[in-house]
Amino acid sequence: MIRNRLKKLIVASAIIGAPLMAASSEYLYDTYSLVGIEGGYSSLDIERSDTVLPASQKKYNLPHVGLKIGAQTEHYRVFLNACYYSNSDFDYMTTYGADIQYMFNIASSANIYMGVGAGVANMRFLPAGEPNTRTLSEPYFSGDIGTNIHITDSSDIELGGRFMSMSATNTINNITYKFDNLITGYVSYIFKFKMD
Repeated sequence: MIRNRLKKLIVASAIIGAPLMAASSEYLYDTYSLVGIEGGYSSLDIERSDTVLPASQKKYNLPHVGLKIGAQTEHYRVFLNACYYSNSDFDYMTTYGADIQYMFNIASSANIYMGVGAGVANMRFLPAGEPNTRTLSEPYFSGDIGTNIHITDSSDIELGGRFMSMSATNTINNITYKFDNLITGYVSYIFKFKMD
């Protein structure tokens, strides 16, 4: 009995922090471990500027796959996530981060969620017609919103959108590339494991 209570207390603390949880015990019930597989499509704005030509902007389309693990109470979820993005102009692009989400329980079969996150974006970009490869490792901040549909007691499907702000720049030989916003639509399949 003591072991079970300790587990629930650790999970609740990790989700929204001990100061927020100290005054309420309702979050200590119906907790779940989560494992999710995500697939989606993203759009990344990249601006090129130099000392001769005016700045130009190009939008890159990036399908992605991701893995996320986390925990959930009645109204809150937290995730650690990793995503890999694919495009022929990139040697690689990955993101690693954490999200916290608040869930509005609108029906027994679904809820709506809103959240914020932060992490690191790593990429190696190959500009067309240029000899220099651009390598970045920059922090990002994100916000997401979506619908979580309960398929069974132990699995959900979520449909969501995410906005990530990077504001990263890379300058080589007076040519600057600025990596702005990554806008993503995604679908996730979430496996839920009841915590005792």
